[in-house]
This record gives sequence, structure tokens and C-alpha cells, in this order.
Amino acid sequence: MTLPGSRLSERSSAILLLIVAVSCFGAVDGFSKILVDSQSFGQIMLARYAPALVALLVASGPGSWRGMYSTRRPGLQVIRGLSPVCVGGLMVFAVRYLPLAEATVILFAGPFIVVALSQRMLGERVDPASWIAVAIGFLAVLIVARPGIDALSKYTIFPAAAAVFYAILQLLSRRLASLGELPRTTVAWTLLVGTLVSLPLAMLDWRSPDLYHWVILLCLGVSFGSGQLLLTKAFALAPANVLTPFSYVQIVSAAIFGWLVFHNVPDVWTISGMVLIVSAGVYVFGRRDPANQA
Repeated sequence: MTLPGSRLSERSSAILLLIVAVSCFGAVDGFSKILVDSQSFGQIMLARYAPALVALLVASGPGSWRGMYSTRRPGLQVIRGLSPVCVGGLMVFAVRYLPLAEATVILFAGPFIVVALSQRMLGERVDPASWIAVAIGFLAVLIVARPGIDALSKYTIFPAAAAVFYAILQLLSRRLASLGELPRTTVAWTLLVGTLVSLPLAMLDWRSPDLYHWVILLCLGVSFGSGQLLLTKAFALAPANVLTPFSYVQIVSAAIFGWLVFHNVPDVWTISGMVLIVSAGVYVFGRRDPANQA
């Protein structure tokens, strides 16, 4: 039996939201790589959170601030808020020492962790289709980045650790949604926690940006804030084990960013990897929902 129309529409919307979200995160790492030689770690981290937090507060208006931060799960919200701080911080160090594509491919050990833990943490059934699609997606990422054994170094610990926190971020996003937490509340907590953590770090090592770097810092903040909002909405609409394979689209975003900014023209291997990534996503989306099979 196929998915009912409303559930199919929700799943389609969730997949689209996730694709745009991870594309934003690919841009975030690219902007961080541009800034890493001229701005401090704290400034780069603050730029991810402060502009988005200010925009959210201004758009919402003072009268809604109290309700926006009202939550029955403050502990989970704080932990969820710290997760992207850890991912972002580790990836800032990763792109300083490693090529953008290589750092991204190591980060994408995270989806394996999501699939492995989604049944235990979220009570969601993980079907063979999800495992196969995640494996195909990871193979595609390897084809795109083609990390050589000689290229790996001690610095790979940064994106490897980021992968763990990236998985925690996705799992907690779904967990909070299943507990009835509104996407706006989760985003508000995430931006607040990130700003509070990064502000003192930025003040301790402030390097005055010129106009160009101010623009890049602003683009970084807009990309990160948009990605967080879209990611949270996506996991409120669909299970983690369905959305996980589509997170590989981030490698496409990173490849495009590298092409436009760092002049790394995609070759036939990169294009082949992108096709595999899309194919893995279509494979999962085309499978019957185990919960609704006759």
C-alpha cells in the first residue's frame, strides 16, 4: 500500500526542506574557509548565530519572545543547541587544515550514526532500503572527494568528531519534534545557546573585519540561520531514517561552492558521485513505507 496523499506531501516537503538546509550548511563551511585566515575562531562562530538570533527576535517582536522560548524540555533544547556549536567549531578547525571536500566527506560518517541509533533513540524502524541508500550515498561522497590515504592526517579527528555531534543534532531535532516542541522554539534556543557560547570567545580575540569580510560574515550568518530553521522543520515532518540519505546533498553544495569560489572544477568522478547521491535519495523515496505495507 502506498503512502496516503497527506503523508506523501509531508514527506516530499520534508525532503525538499532538508536538501535546502544542507545546501546552506555546505555554504557555511565554504564561508568559514574563506574567513579562517583573517578572522578569529570566536568571530566565525559568533557570525553563525548572532545575525540569525537578532533577525529572529526582530521579526517576532518583543511580545512573543517569552512564548517563543517557552519549552517543556529545556535540557534537551540546551543539548541540541550545543550540538551545532560543536559541529561548527570542529569544522572551522577542519577546513583550516583540510580541503573542504575532504573535511565534508569525513563529516558524513554522521548519517551512519543516525540510522544506527534512530530505532533505539526514536523508536523508528530502520528498513534495509535506508541502510542501502546511506551506504550508496557514502560511496558517492568517497567518489566525489576521493580522499587518498596519504592525504589523511591527525587533523581528520576534527571532522570525525563533528560527525558524532552532527548525528546527535539530527536525532535530537526529531526527538524534540516528536515531543511537541515547535520548530521556532528549537531554532530560538539553538541560536541563543550558540550566541552565548561564542560571544565571549569572539570578544577575547576580536580582529576588525574590512568591508569584504563583513559581507562574508553576514552571508555566513544568513546561511547558518536559514539552514537551522529548515533542518528543524524537515525533521518535524519526516523520520530521521528517511531524511538521512538526502543529507548527502551537502557534498554537492560543497562541490559547487568549491567550483565557484576556489575554482575547483568538478570532474567526471565528481559528477558521477552527484548522480549516485541523487539516486540514493530517489531509491528511499520510492520505497514503500514499512509502517503502511499490507
